[in-house]
Amino acid sequence: MILILTHRQMDFDALASMIAAQALNPGSVMGIEGKPNSYVQEYITLAKDRLPFIKLKDVVWSKVRKVILVDTHDLSRAAGLKEVEELKQLEKLEVEIYDHHPYSGDLSTGMHIEQTGSCAALLVEQLIRHKVPLSSFEATSLALGIYEDTGSLLFDSTTVRDVKAVAYLLEQGANLSVVAEYLRKPLTEEQKALLQELIDRGQTELYDGVPVYISSAVSSEYVGGLALIAHRVGEMEGAETLFLVVKMENRVYLVGRSRGRGLAVNLIAQAFGGAGHAKAASATIKNMSVQEIVIKLQQEIKNRARSPHLVRDIMSYPVKTVNPETKLSEVEQILLRYGHTGVPVVEENTLVGIISRRDVEKGLKHGLEHAPVKGFMTKAVITVDANASWEEVQRLMVQHDIGRIPVIENAQLVGIVSRSDVLRLIYGSSVATETHLTRDRSLAMRQDILDLLENLPEEIKKLIKAGQRVADSLGYSVFIIGGFVRDLLLLNPTQDLDFVVEGNGHAFAQALYQELNRGQLTLHDSFGTARIEFPNGTHLDVASTRWEYYEFPGALPQVEESRLRDDLFRRDFTINAMALAINSDRYGELVDYYGGLRDLKQGEIRFLHHLSFIEDPTRILRAVRFAERYRFRLSKETQEGVATALKAGVLHKLSTERFTQEFLLILREKHFAKMAQSLVELGVLEEWFGEKLPWNFMHISETGNFTPEEKWLISVLLFNQQQIDSALSLKLSREMKRETLKFKEIQDALLAEPTLTLSMMDQYLSGVSKEIRVALRYDPALEQSMNNYEQAVEQLKLEINGFALRKLGISEGPEIGRILKEIRWAWLEQKIHTPAEEKQLMLQLTEQRRK
Repeated sequence: MILILTHRQMDFDALASMIAAQALNPGSVMGIEGKPNSYVQEYITLAKDRLPFIKLKDVVWSKVRKVILVDTHDLSRAAGLKEVEELKQLEKLEVEIYDHHPYSGDLSTGMHIEQTGSCAALLVEQLIRHKVPLSSFEATSLALGIYEDTGSLLFDSTTVRDVKAVAYLLEQGANLSVVAEYLRKPLTEEQKALLQELIDRGQTELYDGVPVYISSAVSSEYVGGLALIAHRVGEMEGAETLFLVVKMENRVYLVGRSRGRGLAVNLIAQAFGGAGHAKAASATIKNMSVQEIVIKLQQEIKNRARSPHLVRDIMSYPVKTVNPETKLSEVEQILLRYGHTGVPVVEENTLVGIISRRDVEKGLKHGLEHAPVKGFMTKAVITVDANASWEEVQRLMVQHDIGRIPVIENAQLVGIVSRSDVLRLIYGSSVATETHLTRDRSLAMRQDILDLLENLPEEIKKLIKAGQRVADSLGYSVFIIGGFVRDLLLLNPTQDLDFVVEGNGHAFAQALYQELNRGQLTLHDSFGTARIEFPNGTHLDVASTRWEYYEFPGALPQVEESRLRDDLFRRDFTINAMALAINSDRYGELVDYYGGLRDLKQGEIRFLHHLSFIEDPTRILRAVRFAERYRFRLSKETQEGVATALKAGVLHKLSTERFTQEFLLILREKHFAKMAQSLVELGVLEEWFGEKLPWNFMHISETGNFTPEEKWLISVLLFNQQQIDSALSLKLSREMKRETLKFKEIQDALLAEPTLTLSMMDQYLSGVSKEIRVALRYDPALEQSMNNYEQAVEQLKLEINGFALRKLGISEGPEIGRILKEIRWAWLEQKIHTPAEEKQLMLQLTEQRRK
């Protein structure tokens, strides 16, 4: 017998999970003990004929061969088991578990524990996988469980899997009117009385700034539906975190609920032997009074509560500012360059106003581009203290309808907080920015990064340590940035280092060159960069932190001094906008202003701002290259940014040299075919060449070990001559262009022949490059002929050479070559098979030449 069990005080999700488990295991039995939720009891009573339960006291345990436990992973919480003498036998039985509550242990065979909004959703997925049909009653019961545990799909714990499960159940005939009837039932008189007592006795207390609502009550009789009452209390009191402590009969029931950014109530319930998830948890307690439980509860909350996010935790810093005398035209350029909607006005370190883009545009509209900003700025500035809560910022933004609020500490401007910062805290964001919180996370993972650095090749470690010594001696903050950091975190470190210096980059580079005492140093004054190249072909680059902006789309960047934050913002994608500190006091600290680590973990390529592709269209090709190289995907915003840039025609403002350079980089990649196909699907190649060309990318296997030249020739395999000319508008090397034209010439000639003999093919193919021969094998019309030809050439046993012919009296010149070709063709056509026959043919041919 297979016995299905769930936890005590069964709710609709537990009931639904039992019904689903029985559908998956025909002939199994559902076991219950004790009192379920009152509404669940009513549902069971009405559907008694369809729900064949068995009391645990009636179970013949010697006949039980397997137990299925649902909506809990702890057998000790299963209803009635503690009272069963044969409980010891369970240790010998096969146990299968389905649960959606947090679990920190190792998953063994038969444990299906995943964090969804409901346990029933997990079992619905199993029903779908095994194609188990459901009756309308079963579908409705399962839907009822999912809707109850997810708050009608509105709780924060709801997942896409819950929604998909409900959609499937509706297809199977689930009746939502029945679901609504049981989830919207009015409170009984006993429940109303208990609710009123809890409201009267409840109060909100602050724990390290975190508000928690706590209430308690005593009832001489058991009142069901405490979970529903907790939901009503939360609605009425607006509490983000609440705990109810209710004594009924000889037990005390603890219920915790959390929403939004409230506490994880399951961690607190565990201290009382309870369980649940972060947003809903409960415990049943014996041998403790209500007062004792409340005191312990308060202590547990105190131990776990953490200060709410303060403004200093979410603000952006440092702040770009202007002075009162700055011209409106200059402010306009700053707003455009940095993507801001406004900028604070500061005089002698004191905030005196703020100027918005709207104010600037008004002044420019009237031809006042040379007017100072002081005449247009808002002087009555709404500010917020750095130690205020983020809720205070939210209130000020809504009250005054403003999107950016300067942050003040000790009368000094220390940061600025925007709507985006608040929304990022609440909902997350497409491009995050580093705050004190993200830096704390970085410090927490510092040891992991130190371990990665320690495992680098000795030569790389020596270079980094040399950079550290120079940085410390000069007093500069120095960071490794870009691709090295990305690949280090992907456990695939590269050899080339990029150092960024908050200080004089040239001075650092010269001091590092002297410290290393090897290589070749090159300084680039116009870009403020330097490079040290080493004899083994590797190099390291050095740059001062700088800000790049583009005077027009596709232009080379203009450079100005900036700080690290701005320097990283000029990078192409978030995964390339991370830095590692190398100074001895911060060594191994990850600087991640824009969420690069998050995107690495999520496998997404994300640009840093919406003008990214407009400013530098080559980033479109790089986005595709990185996405396919690392098996990532373009984020939704990045895909939309590509489409917007292409629609704006930015590729036409890009030089052919720069486009070709990026395309050739893709050509050298292992996953070239997928990258190039993505360029087709995004419309990049059609936009660049002005027509939809018949590219042949998908025939290029990733395991074929092709050279870049072979990939290129296979790609243009289906082109006609006019299309070849279009493709050759790229700035390819002379050799590559020559090979392309030769390839097309030979391909057309071979296809024009009515029949292809091996000797005829040899006339075209003898002496041509391997790349051309490889590419021709991918033409379906030539594939078999090329394979035959290559096989025949491989088996050639030609022994005669020009020296032997000269000994027979053939004068040196073109005649020798012609005789050797005839002998070669005879081998290919299998007219000769042995060296002796070869020699005989040679003698015949030389004799003919003498006549």
